[in-house]
Amino acid sequence: MPERIKIGYVGLGRYLPENILTNARLEQMVDTSDEWIIQRTGIRTRCIMGPDESLESMAVAAARQAVDNAGIDVRDISVIRIGVNTHMRFPSLSALVQEALGIPDASAADVSAGCASFIFSVEDVFNRLNFEWMAYGRKSYGLAIGIEGMSIVTDYHDRSTCVLFGDGAGAAVIGPVESGEIMAIYTRTQGKYAELLLLDKFMHVPLSDPQEMSFQRLDSTNYPYLSMEGPKVFVVAVRTMVSDVRTVIGKYNRANDERLTEADIDYVYPHQANLRIVTAVGEALKLPPEQVYSDGVKNYGNTSAASIPIGYIDNLGKHQSNTEVDVAFGAGFASGAILRKVAG
Repeated sequence: MPERIKIGYVGLGRYLPENILTNARLEQMVDTSDEWIIQRTGIRTRCIMGPDESLESMAVAAARQAVDNAGIDVRDISVIRIGVNTHMRFPSLSALVQEALGIPDASAADVSAGCASFIFSVEDVFNRLNFEWMAYGRKSYGLAIGIEGMSIVTDYHDRSTCVLFGDGAGAAVIGPVESGEIMAIYTRTQGKYAELLLLDKFMHVPLSDPQEMSFQRLDSTNYPYLSMEGPKVFVVAVRTMVSDVRTVIGKYNRANDERLTEADIDYVYPHQANLRIVTAVGEALKLPPEQVYSDGVKNYGNTSAASIPIGYIDNLGKHQSNTEVDVAFGAGFASGAILRKVAG
C-alpha cells in the first residue's frame, strides 16, 4: 500500500457579481437604516446576481480561475463537489460545471449542508483523493466549490433577512502538495434545530385527489423564501462553531499524537454570517480581531456556502500564518471545521 501523501489546496478562484446592493438602497426598499444594519450585522454592501448571471455562470467562472491558478489539466480532476443550497433543479450544478469545464469523466455531485456546504464538499473531495491514492496509487485532483444565489430566496420586504444575504462563488482545486496540507476535517449535523432556519415547501406539492391525480398548489411564486429565528440561531451558531474548532484540533492531535492548542492557530476563517457571530467566535477562541477574517461579511454580506472560499481570495497577501482553521455553521444545523497548514 502506498505511503500517505499530503493533500491540500493547489489553486483558488472566486466570482462576485458586479451589481452592488448598498445599505442606502435597502433604506429605500424596507423600513431600515444604514445605522440599524451596521449595528446588528456589520454589513455594508452585498453583491447580487444580475440578469446575465446565474449560479452556473458564477460557479464556472470561479472554477476556471481556480484551475488556471493551479496550473493543471482539467482531465486530471477526478471528483467535483459543489456546496450549494439555492440550485433547486436538476441535473446537478456539478454536472453543468463539469460539462462547461470540459472534464470528460469525474464523480460530480452537489452537497447541501447549509452554510457549511463548502466544508462538507472539501471533506468529500479530500477523502476520495486519499482513498484513490491509498487503494489504487492514483494521484489526481478534485474541485470543491461553494456557491450561493441567496437573492433568489430572499424576501426583500422582510428587513430581518433581506439585509443579510449576498451572492457569490469560491472554488478550490485540491490535490497532492509538498506543503500546505489539510491536517484534519470535522463535520456534523444537529437536526434537532432544523426548524430554526429553513427554506420549506419548494418541491413538496401535496396530492389533493388521488383518483384524479390533482395537486394542491401552494402559491404563484417561483421560489419560496427562507425563514430564520435569528436570536435562537445566534446562540447555537456561536457555541457550535467554537466547539467545532476545538474538536477538529482534538481530532488531529489524537491521530498524530500531538498537543496542538487554540493558541497555535494563527488565523481563522469563520463563515461570514454576520459580524456579531464572527466577533463572538473570535473572542471565545481568545483570538485578536486581526486573526479572524471579517471583511467578507462587511463587504459581501452572508454568501452562505461561498463565504469561506471567497475569503481565501479576499485575504491573499494580507497576513502571514502557518496554521489556519475554517469553520462554518448553517441550516440543518450542519457545521464543520478544517484544520490546515499554509503552504510555505
